[in-house]
Amino acid sequence: MNKKWFGSIIALAVIAAMVGIMLKNTANDGFSGQKKQLERELTQSETQEEADSGTGAMPGEGIAKGEAAPDFTLETLDGEKLTLSDLRGEKVILNFWASWCGPCRAEMPHMQEYYEKEAEKAGVRVIAVNLSTSERGDKETVMENIQAFVDEFGLSFPIPLDTEGEQMDVYRVITIPTTYIIDTSGIIRHVVRGPMDAEMMRNLTGSID
Repeated sequence: MNKKWFGSIIALAVIAAMVGIMLKNTANDGFSGQKKQLERELTQSETQEEADSGTGAMPGEGIAKGEAAPDFTLETLDGEKLTLSDLRGEKVILNFWASWCGPCRAEMPHMQEYYEKEAEKAGVRVIAVNLSTSERGDKETVMENIQAFVDEFGLSFPIPLDTEGEQMDVYRVITIPTTYIIDTSGIIRHVVRGPMDAEMMRNLTGSID
């Protein structure tokens, strides 16, 4: 083997090693970035909840804290009918989400964890309304995407489907996810725009009757 070919082989080996190091660093940065993004989203949610602590909301910002939660009857993913007012006497976490929403993906494992471990003993019902008119694709694709999302995260709480977009308009949902914490009298006591974790759900529901 002449010196020219030997030198080329050495150069290629050095380049391959450098590429490997770069890919490893990129992957680590990606995982770190995802963690930091979730932390930022949760911080923003806490800040927004504090901003919603007043009794009114600016036009277009959604139903305000202190108002009665508008009633609705929707069909769930399981084919059952769910009426919000039937839950009067229980605290309710009323969440609005979509399958394409990144912050929703960050939030749902926390919501399922809270539902499984704490909701029943705390007297809290978890309702996650899918904003079906905001989903992408034809009707069949939309339903497949919703079911795939539910299966991926093992969601076992009711998933009502807002197939006409009516509740999205009534609740004036702009940011996804948006969550309303409703007391036993049907009054909205907290509004959170952005993802929550299980601790936030525990603290917010624990602060109301």
